[in-house]
Amino acid sequence: MDDIDAKIRDALPETDAEVFDELSDEQSLCQMVIDSFRTRHRWMVAIMFFWIAAYFIVAIFSAVRFFQAETTRVQIAWAVAFMFCVTAISMMKAWYWMELNKNAVTRRIKRLELQIARLAQRIKD
Repeated sequence: MDDIDAKIRDALPETDAEVFDELSDEQSLCQMVIDSFRTRHRWMVAIMFFWIAAYFIVAIFSAVRFFQAETTRVQIAWAVAFMFCVTAISMMKAWYWMELNKNAVTRRIKRLELQIARLAQRIKD
């Protein structure tokens, strides 16, 4: 992929090459997480973070109580609670990773739109 980027950069005029370099920077994971709080669905992301924390606390509590249980029946109940929490956390994290991926794809499409608009303007002039 670096070869393609280098060929595109060589084909562009110097002013467009600078813009291409600015737009081609990939975001780190921390930047992607911060940007997820700037989207239209930021309230859903905040709620999801809250519920992940809540389920994590309940999962830890369930695990501790599992080992403190006296009977097998109570151990099974705490194990079911723990597994439910872990499953819920896993599903929410999978949703969040898909949200991050969607934001990255949208960013790349907007970058492509900008490049097409610049090309159309250059052809028009």
